[in-house]
Amino acid sequence: MKSIHTSIILLLTSGILLSACTSQGSFSFKQNEKVVFLGNAFFENAIDNGEIETTISLCFPKKNITFRNIGWSGDNVYAHTRTRARGGGRFGNPDKGFGILTNQISGLKPDKIFIAYGFNESFDDDQGIDSYGKGLNQLLEMLSQHCPELILISTIPMEKGFGIPAEHIEAQNKKLKNYTEMTKGIAIKGDHSYVDLFTPLSKENKYTTNGIHLTVNGYRKAGELIAQALSFPAPAIKIDSEKADQIRNTIIKKNTLFFHRWRPRNDAFVYGERKDEQRIAQEEPAQIEPFIAKQEAAITLLLEDL
Repeated sequence: MKSIHTSIILLLTSGILLSACTSQGSFSFKQNEKVVFLGNAFFENAIDNGEIETTISLCFPKKNITFRNIGWSGDNVYAHTRTRARGGGRFGNPDKGFGILTNQISGLKPDKIFIAYGFNESFDDDQGIDSYGKGLNQLLEMLSQHCPELILISTIPMEKGFGIPAEHIEAQNKKLKNYTEMTKGIAIKGDHSYVDLFTPLSKENKYTTNGIHLTVNGYRKAGELIAQALSFPAPAIKIDSEKADQIRNTIIKKNTLFFHRWRPRNDAFVYGERKDEQRIAQEEPAQIEPFIAKQEAAITLLLEDL
């Protein structure tokens, strides 16, 4: 978050030490702001459970915040996965992928972007840290041209078990910690908010499906940690209440519709190398917009009743 200075806030909750860089005073939202979730599988998988978005919405129920999730499994700060290998081009073409991401962000016009990268990049080992840092700085420079407020989220650690050798998990978590420290340092230098999920989630071992992807409860915990780190007000109702479930299910419906809006199954005909074959296909994604708006209105009504 842009501010006069950056401070480190230490929050001690249930015996877990959580650190985050935030600006002076509590993190907040203005009326009718648009939030974008950007990153790898951490955010793409969040589409199916809506936990993080539900937590933020319940903390700011009267702000009419709009959320758009453009997370993409396997993505990195270089936007490799967003090339979609279009036009027969090499999968992961950096310039093409980054250009596609730039256009996506420009079109969404966000007020805040939550950014989660670093896990996929960590497989380049310690020798890839400098490259990751340069890539993240380039990404933030581009995003800052289209959005006034950026929030960086650390990677999560690998969990023990799932048939994965303990020594592999230990080695990988050392790498992930190094990449997390790089993310944190860049956030502080750039005066952006930073949320550390790595440290608190390293203390527990019950939040993933396979060691690296969060369960529904894992996403609920992540939402709680983000809220704590950024000093959100308390949720208007309990996160596990029947009314919260109703809001969450409506959010999931909206997320699913938006996913098909921006990543249609017939992608090759809409955006790719076959777009000249069936031009009518390029008109189809926009036809989903009224259904997205209907779900947005339903979410707003549910939150107004709190």
